[in-house]
Parts: sequence; C-alpha cells; structure tokens
Amino acid sequence: MTRNIAWRSLLLAVVSIALAAGPLPGQTLEPIGANDNRTPAGELRNGVLTLRLEMREGLWHPHAEDDEAIPVYAFGEPGKPLQAPGPLLRVPQGTVVEASVHNRLPVPAILHGFHQRPGDDRDVVTVESGSTVQVRFVAGAPGTYLYLARAFGDGPDFPRVKDAFLAGALVVDAPGSVPNDRIFVLHRWNGPIRTSINGKSWPYTERLTYQAGETVRWRVINASDLSHPMHLHGSHYSIEGLGDGEHYRAFAGDERPLVFTHLLEVNETMELSWVPHNAGRWLYHCHRLPHMRLPVSLETGEPPENGHPDDTHNSGPEFGMGGMIVGITVLDKTVLEKTDATRETPWKAERQLQLHVREQKSNLRFFELEVQEPGQAPVQGKANRSTGVLGPPVVLTQNQPTEIEVVNHLQESTSIHWHGIELDSFYDGVPGFGGVGERKTPAVGPGQSFAARMTPPRAGSFIYHTHWHDDVQLTGGINGPLLVLPAGQTYHPDTDKIFFFNSGAEEPFANGNMILLNGTPQPQAMRLQTGTKYRFRLFNITNATANLRVSLQQAGIPVQWRLIAKDAVDLPPAAAKMKRAEQIVSVGETYDVEFETAGPQTLTLEGLNPNDGRRATQTLIFSDSAGD
Repeated sequence: MTRNIAWRSLLLAVVSIALAAGPLPGQTLEPIGANDNRTPAGELRNGVLTLRLEMREGLWHPHAEDDEAIPVYAFGEPGKPLQAPGPLLRVPQGTVVEASVHNRLPVPAILHGFHQRPGDDRDVVTVESGSTVQVRFVAGAPGTYLYLARAFGDGPDFPRVKDAFLAGALVVDAPGSVPNDRIFVLHRWNGPIRTSINGKSWPYTERLTYQAGETVRWRVINASDLSHPMHLHGSHYSIEGLGDGEHYRAFAGDERPLVFTHLLEVNETMELSWVPHNAGRWLYHCHRLPHMRLPVSLETGEPPENGHPDDTHNSGPEFGMGGMIVGITVLDKTVLEKTDATRETPWKAERQLQLHVREQKSNLRFFELEVQEPGQAPVQGKANRSTGVLGPPVVLTQNQPTEIEVVNHLQESTSIHWHGIELDSFYDGVPGFGGVGERKTPAVGPGQSFAARMTPPRAGSFIYHTHWHDDVQLTGGINGPLLVLPAGQTYHPDTDKIFFFNSGAEEPFANGNMILLNGTPQPQAMRLQTGTKYRFRLFNITNATANLRVSLQQAGIPVQWRLIAKDAVDLPPAAAKMKRAEQIVSVGETYDVEFETAGPQTLTLEGLNPNDGRRATQTLIFSDSAGD
C-alpha cells in the first residue's frame, strides 16, 4: 500500500509520544473495559443519584483483548473496572446528582460537565492528584450531554494524549419516558488514525442487529478533539435533536433534518432515528478517511500484513477499514437469508450503464473514469470521461431500475460505493462485508467487473466513490457526482452546475494534498447569464476536510443564495430561504442551492479549509449574454 513520507513521519511521532507516556518498568496496570453504555452508573433512589467515580490509569485494548495494549487514563467506579468511555450517567429530568470524584492519577485533572443543564463550559472543577471533590447539581433540561476531564491542561489547542478517554455520556431523560435507544461515544487517541466508538475500533466494535421496519434510535456523542462527519450506508436518518455539550435542542416535525451524513463538532451531541428497509449488512462511520482506515501498530507504525484485501479477495471483514466504524445487520423474514443469486427477486434493468476505471497513461497515481451506455450513441467530447482528477457525472432517473457495471482495467482491486443511495446491501460497494448471509460483496479485481443494481427511490445529489481504503484511489480521482432526477426531467448542465470538491495527491500538484474543485485546484472561469436561475450542486469527498467552507463571494464578501436541499432531501419551504452564501459542506455531504443575479457581475466560488488555508476557487462571470 502506498504511503507518503509525511504520513510515515506522523506515525513515528505518534509512536514516540505513546512510548514516552507508557508505564514505568515493572508497573502493572489494570485493564480498561469497553463500555457499551447500556448500564447507568451510581444508585438512583428517591430522585437522588449517588455517584462515586475515580480516575485511574489502565491498559486499553482498542482491538482484541490479547492485542495491542495502550496505557491511558480512564474513569471507573470504586471497586469496579475502568471503562472507555467513562461510566454512563443517565437520570430523569429533575434528578439531584450527588457525585464524589477521586483522582488517583499522578497529575491534576480539570472536570467539565458536572453541573446543571443548560450550563456553561467554564463551570469546571479542579481535582488535585490524590484528592477528592464533591459536586451536587440538578440534572436540568432533557437532552444528550457529556462529561470529561483534562489531565494535562485545558483549552481547545491542548493535545489530547493519555487523557483522551476521560469522558463519558450524560443523558437527561424527559419525565415518564422509557429509554429505548443506544448511546455511542466517539473518541480519538494519539493521532488521526486512532479512533473508536464505545471504546473499540473496527473490526472489534459492537455489531448491531435490527429488524427491517423497526425504528432505531441512537444518541451519538463526540468526546474527541476533532469533528466527525457521521455517515450511514443505505438509509437516510432523521436528526431528532442536537446539542453542544451544555445546551440541547430537540426538533419536531419538519424541523428534523433528514440526512445521510451529519457533521458532529467537538463536544457536540446528536439524537437520531432511522428505519431500515433493506436487509443486509451496513456501516455507520466517520467519513474522514484517516478515521475509517486500517489500524496501525504503535510499535511498527504499519498496518497488519493481512489487514487489506488482496487480489484473491479472501481477506476478513476489515478490508482495509479500521477505526470509527460500526457494523449493522438488518434482518428481514421475507428475505430468508438468501445466498443463491438464482433465488433473488426477478430483476430487469430498464437502463444499463458501464463505469470503466483505468489508470491515466501519464501518471499511474491517477485514474480515468468513463461512463458508457451500451446501445446508445457515444457522448461527444469528454462529458462522459474524467476531468482532471474527477470522474464524470452519473445521471440516473428516480424509481428507474438501473444496472451500473463497474469495469476494472487497473492492476489492483477496487470497489465503488453509491454514497447515499438506498439499494440492496450486496450492491452498496463495501467488499467483504456487504450482502446478506454468506453472500458477501466482492471486490472488483483486476480485469474483472461487477454490476450494481439500484432503483433510486429519491431524487437529488449523491456521490459515487471508491470504498477501497487506500488513499491513493480516493485522491487519484475514483469519485464523482451522482445525480438522480425526477422521472420526466432532463439534466441541463447549462443551468444545473456541479461544484465537486475532492482531494489530489502530490503530483501533478506542487503543494501536496490539495483541495480540488471539479478535478483541479483552479478551474477556468465559468461564464453564466444574468436573469437565469441556476442550481448549484455542492459536494465534498475530500479525504479529511470536514469543515470545508464553501462560499460565493463578490470582492471577498459572500452574496446571497437560496439553500434548497441537503443530502438529496428538499428543505421545507420555511427553511428554503435566502441566506448568506456561505455553507460548511463536510466530507460526504451534498447541498443544493439556487442562485440568480439580475445584473452583470464577477463572483468567486471558493472552497476553503479554514484550518490551514488550503482552497480551490473558480471565477463566475455573469453577463447579459453567457457568451460575452
């Protein structure tokens, strides 16, 4: 697997920090157990939760219990094992919490979150090494919150290392409600590739099982120091509420966003629900590539030798994946665990396409994609081929049975995920995992092909991209826009404009891993017409730019546009209003906006990473005649 020098340097730095922070020779540390957040801590009696917590050092196993062991700090109840994440605090609204927190660490710790909600994140308590503090507060407003401790310092710029797991869920239930959900706490430890959900990294995270048609309810808490765009395969999910750790807002009716990806910032929380309809195995994961890729050893800085699929397609469920991922199995009695393709529901595609994947002749690190439709006249020009480091648009029709054959001309395997599309699990594009029963999605080997079947139930903006967890394929251009139009509509590229942001590897770009717009860091000026209503489709499938700020500016000042859709779901009329033309588009998200100008002007469409200043821009020239 190709890895660049900067990546290896980062891994070596991670190793050095971890080894320096390890236990002293001869020191024995207790094991830290993964917390599935099903059992609340403390004793709840007569409206009072009596809680005793300790902070101790232990050994955390992110994968198998007999595998890599990492010394970290964690919370636990006295006389009970340490837990990662910390013990669950869950109480009804109005509960009085009487907590005792003892610090058995060799350093002081600053406690956050042990106060009434709504609250203030400046309301903290310092616990010196060897001391105990008592706190008492009323739980406050219903919602999903968190508590945490900083053991080496405080503030957003302080590096999280050994204290990364000093955090846990704090849930306040509405009076009379009966908990019927699962709680997932996200962590990141000691480097960008060290991520977990409820104390484990894929493929050792918990596997979830649901019945088709049942309502699934989750609470997701970002207790890490980076944001995470959380993506669900095969279904949209409804956001029931959002919080920032101190405040929480529940949504109702049309207020509830329906998405396939949502960005959770640091310390933010989310309550969501979804109804699985398609049987099979699915993923829920962070879409930053470093957070969902193969785990590496702290000793060697390299992945396990058998972790990535090879051309025999016999690898295990990892298939290059690791980190912040959970696997979901949806059961459906009508499917009866079909394993024989001949027992499938009869299928007849009304439309057949081919997606050819080739290496660019000029540079083997980059790839060329071509869409063909057998039996149809060839597309003139390059509209059906890659432009720069970006695949061509794939345009489908809502509710039309379609078959897309992925034809692999590479010397390595690949796989294509149809991001956001609701389809059969076998065709979702996760090799070695997707499918039903023993029938698993294959990788598309060199010289082979695989036909994905789908009947898109929803019109809007989607993405197709490699699900081969090697950054070379993603940054080499195996991705592109996937548009689904309502029946009877025709795609008009003159007024329906794609602005697709992805990443480009070192060559031919001199500045390293750049942000690209429509396949290049600086597209040619686009000439548009005044008095014409345009649909701008915004996509982000960069490898890790989770807070990409997309704006339409005049002389550096954002103008106004109308946000009309998010993740292929039209916004309700009350939300589809004119707004400042600036939008965070996270990895795996799509947004549709409308824009129209009455008079001639020159604007700049920009995608900016505010953390490091990387950007891609395009000039839009509006005139009374588009050809002027």
